[in-house]
Amino acid sequence: MSESSPQQRNAETTRKRILAAAQRRFSKQSFDATGMREIAAEAGVNVALVNRYFGSKEQLFEEAVAEAITIDALLAGPQNGFGTRTASAMLSKDFKNIDLDPTAAFVNSLGSPVVGERLRRAVEERLLPEISGWLGGAHADQRAAMIFSALLGFDVLRRMARIDALNARHGPVLEDLCAATLQSYVDGAPDKED
Repeated sequence: MSESSPQQRNAETTRKRILAAAQRRFSKQSFDATGMREIAAEAGVNVALVNRYFGSKEQLFEEAVAEAITIDALLAGPQNGFGTRTASAMLSKDFKNIDLDPTAAFVNSLGSPVVGERLRRAVEERLLPEISGWLGGAHADQRAAMIFSALLGFDVLRRMARIDALNARHGPVLEDLCAATLQSYVDGAPDKED
C-alpha cells in the first residue's frame, strides 16, 4: 500500500472543501446567483484555486450537484417495502448538518439557462433509468417518473413551501399516505389498452 504525500492529501482535502462549499452555496441559492468568489471564501481558498481544480463554475456545479444527486439508497432494499422505507426516510431526514440538499439545489437551479439542461439530463438520463431498471415490468419509465415527481413534489411542498398539511406533526398520516402512493407506483397498475 502506498502512502499519499502530504501535498496530495492537502490537494484532496482542499478539493473536498471546495466541493462541500459549492454544495452548501448551491443548496442555498441558484447557480446563476452563486459566485465563484463566494464558494472560494466559504472553502477558505483563493478563487484561482477553485478554477484550477474545476476549470469553471459549470464544471464545479456538475460535480458538486448534478453528479451528486442520487437515489441509490432508496433502491437498496426490496421492492415490496419501498413505499414504507422511502416515506419514512423522507419524513425523518435531517437536512441541517449536510452540505448538499439535493431538492433545494435542484429546484434553485433548474431554471438556469446555463445548468438547467444539465439537471434535466441528470434526471432523464441517469436517475429515471436507474429507477426504471430497478422497477422493471410494464410502464416502468412512466412509473419511475411518477415516483421521482412524487418525491420531489412532496419534499418541495413540505420543506420549502412549508405547507401546513405536510407538517411533521402529521407524521403518521403522511407516512401512511406517502407509502401507499409510492408503493402503488412500484407495484404498477393493471395493463390497460392505450
